Amino acid sequence: MSTQDLPKNVYAVILAGGSGTRFWPKSRQKWPKQLCALGGSAETMLETTLRRLDGLVPVERRLIVTHKDQAVATAKIAGHRCSIIIAEPEARNTANALALAALEVSNLSEGSDAIMISLHADHVIEKLEMFQDCVRTAVSVASCEEICLIGVVPKYPEIGYGYIERGCVRPEQGAFKVASFREKPEKKTAEEFIASGKFYWNAGIFVFHVATLLRELEAKLPTTVQSLNKILGTATSFTKVNSEDFAKAYSLLPRISIDHAVLEVSKCVSVVEADIGWQDVGTWDALSQCFTTDGAGNFVQGDALLIDTVGCTVDSDGPMVAMLGVRDLVVVHAKGAILVCPKNRAQDVKLIVDRLKDVGRADLI
Repeated sequence: MSTQDLPKNVYAVILAGGSGTRFWPKSRQKWPKQLCALGGSAETMLETTLRRLDGLVPVERRLIVTHKDQAVATAKIAGHRCSIIIAEPEARNTANALALAALEVSNLSEGSDAIMISLHADHVIEKLEMFQDCVRTAVSVASCEEICLIGVVPKYPEIGYGYIERGCVRPEQGAFKVASFREKPEKKTAEEFIASGKFYWNAGIFVFHVATLLRELEAKLPTTVQSLNKILGTATSFTKVNSEDFAKAYSLLPRISIDHAVLEVSKCVSVVEADIGWQDVGTWDALSQCFTTDGAGNFVQGDALLIDTVGCTVDSDGPMVAMLGVRDLVVVHAKGAILVCPKNRAQDVKLIVDRLKDVGRADLI
């Protein structure tokens, strides 16, 4: 693997504005999942993501897009590892966040032939060298005016991820045109995907020529590009625009993901095959898939005593947790709150956050 930084026209953006409601009570509105250390790591997920860029993209060509409520904490954790942090006035999904980043880079690069790598701040990637090699290949593909995704070789028939179907082979090693996108499938369908050998997990990591993405956005979401260009005006950065005007314009943008706005309808999308040990740490039950467990399949972080306990996830920031004769539970103590739920309901933890909002418990969210 080469450790030399990618060419000077390559930038990286980390999308770090998620609320992480499924990781309550550890994740909170102003201190969400990506700003937490998970799995016994000494680093936050954001720090780990930034470190993945070492040897690829230097600090001065890195951006983070986050939410205004998280901007101060994000800047504190990012420190000297990232030069620009753009705060969205409100969450409007990934199409608008990436439009912000693309226009920012277009300004930074002064109209040069800029290419951008888009990453999420809350993923686990075990094989760093392979990941960086795949990104280098994706940059080569993107230079041909393609939007290039990283397609993760699936290890099991996961029903919680989207899938990418590969099409015809491209000249670059391990690269293909994208034939189709498939949303979260049923178990039987996911098993068929795996058996075919033609499908990858969609990790939401991709590389694109900035001009190519802006062209696609202008065709599919003209309001977004026009509004953001107007806000940017003669300013050199979105970090310097009028905050009230920015908030007003941003609130009117369509709330849509980059997948639905561009990737699933574009004709210039490719994929690079990646066996990189990737996992989306989306819920508490995912920790046991991403990190080391004991002989009974329990994941434990913090002070805990487990007797005749199987397949449980425990995370405590203080009090000792004792468990006896139970299985498949999530037990979390964090920031003065306790969560207990079956592992098969971990996807629904966000319902607790919704209920806390309804009953006026802003102190807990």
